[in-house]
Amino acid sequence: MFYILHGENDLQRAEVLAQWIAKAGVPADLRDLNTEELMPPISVGDLRRACSVIPFMGGARLVIAHQALSQSKGKEAKAIAEYLDEMPETTHLFLVEYNKLRSTHAVMKLAQARGTPEKLCALPDARALPGWIQKRVSGYGKQIDHQAAALLAQNIGNNLRILDQEIQKLLLYIENRPTITPQDVHTMVPYVQSADVIFNLVDALGQRDARKASIYLHRLLDVGENPLGVFGMMVRQFRLLIQVQWLRDRNAQQHEIAARLRLHPFVAQKVMAQVVQFTPQQLLQAYRLLLRCDLDMKTGKLDYEAALDLLIAQLTAL
Repeated sequence: MFYILHGENDLQRAEVLAQWIAKAGVPADLRDLNTEELMPPISVGDLRRACSVIPFMGGARLVIAHQALSQSKGKEAKAIAEYLDEMPETTHLFLVEYNKLRSTHAVMKLAQARGTPEKLCALPDARALPGWIQKRVSGYGKQIDHQAAALLAQNIGNNLRILDQEIQKLLLYIENRPTITPQDVHTMVPYVQSADVIFNLVDALGQRDARKASIYLHRLLDVGENPLGVFGMMVRQFRLLIQVQWLRDRNAQQHEIAARLRLHPFVAQKVMAQVVQFTPQQLLQAYRLLLRCDLDMKTGKLDYEAALDLLIAQLTAL
């Protein structure tokens, strides 16, 4: 028997894989002895060797192969499909692909013909993400306010593993209360706290207000944010500004920009409001200043805090 798990949603892939393995009928105390995991590159010969081993103490053998199909094309893909028809009945082969697999792949065609278990694990888009968060919290037996779910979605995005970690942290924080509120998110989730300050910092830079920008910078540093982490957030924000400006200059609408850059619509709206404060030339100069700051910090020319203070002064002088 073989199974196909594909798509970019690594959290869902891991959870579905665990469910399928639990249903495979291998006793828990023998599972480790009867499991082999293959990492790329994987050849047809690798699959044959792993899948042909006789299970220890009877039962079944579990083989987990990562990226075996996306790397195979033409004759090799056909050879894998042919082998799957010959695979021992004692083997359960889990084919795990990190992206959506094309329906034209030889193994997908075989799976469709045989009714093989197949699961597409797609990431929710930005509009669907608050609903995903609410459903996730509900699965843990609690509720989350819609605005609180939107805050998480806006500031963390569709990194579902981090979202799930933050959800579990919030559940511990609220203890016996039934609902996660926006205030809980502001209190407990550093991504939300930092993201708000970074937006304010970049707004101050756009207004060429060095004093205000410095206040926001040191607000992050004073609460323990790593200077390199703050710098990384600044780089990301300016990269978004450059991307949004490029798309806007080509007449892309806000919803198109949000979809293209995988941004929550609210975040896309905020970045579009900020981008008008900079000309393309100023953003290019800003990116060069960011590069220089990066080199100064990593080569030890300036300590991190001094480098960031200098960066603020330079960016507000553009």
